[in-house]
Amino acid sequence: MSFKREGDDRSQLNVLKKRRVADLLSNYIPEDEATIMSNGRYTCLVCSYGPVFDTVDMLTVHRNGKRHLEGLKRFYRKKAQLRNEIVKRKHESYIQSEENSQEASSSAPLLAQTRKLTHHALLRTIIFGSNFFLLCFGFSDVELHLEESPPMSEQRKKELEHYLKLKSAGWIQDRSGQWLKDDNVEFDSDEEEPPSLPT
Repeated sequence: MSFKREGDDRSQLNVLKKRRVADLLSNYIPEDEATIMSNGRYTCLVCSYGPVFDTVDMLTVHRNGKRHLEGLKRFYRKKAQLRNEIVKRKHESYIQSEENSQEASSSAPLLAQTRKLTHHALLRTIIFGSNFFLLCFGFSDVELHLEESPPMSEQRKKELEHYLKLKSAGWIQDRSGQWLKDDNVEFDSDEEEPPSLPT
């Protein structure tokens, strides 16, 4: 459920933005996977077609979808490849600078040779580490992490569903964890207490 703003009060706009950021954080959505657009809607940064959503609830439903999970694997695979490419290029530039410094100072050839051998031994452990092996053979950390992560418990699922129901019904949570009625929302009934968590 989305609510339209009345007027152009800047402080009210800032309050709405803060509330939407709090919604994102409360649903455990990483900042690099979703963002808030200038019009107040949410967009998924993982999916290549860039879907746009009105509410966090819709974004949460999208994140559980098959298409998004496939995009998530691609997203983290590209991220890992980029990280490995950066390490590789830094290492290559380090090797070139070492070779240039060795040519300039050949006063201690045994020390330079030992340093070079040590560096190459460390290089092999970096390049041929587990990430490099997994990426070469088509596996990624994301796939392994998704398989190893335990499924969410039934109690946790119920808590998250209850939280989403309360948020979409117009209840807000204060810092102490108590649920309060949102002043900007019109309620159908005169209930003073939010519905309790079903057992």
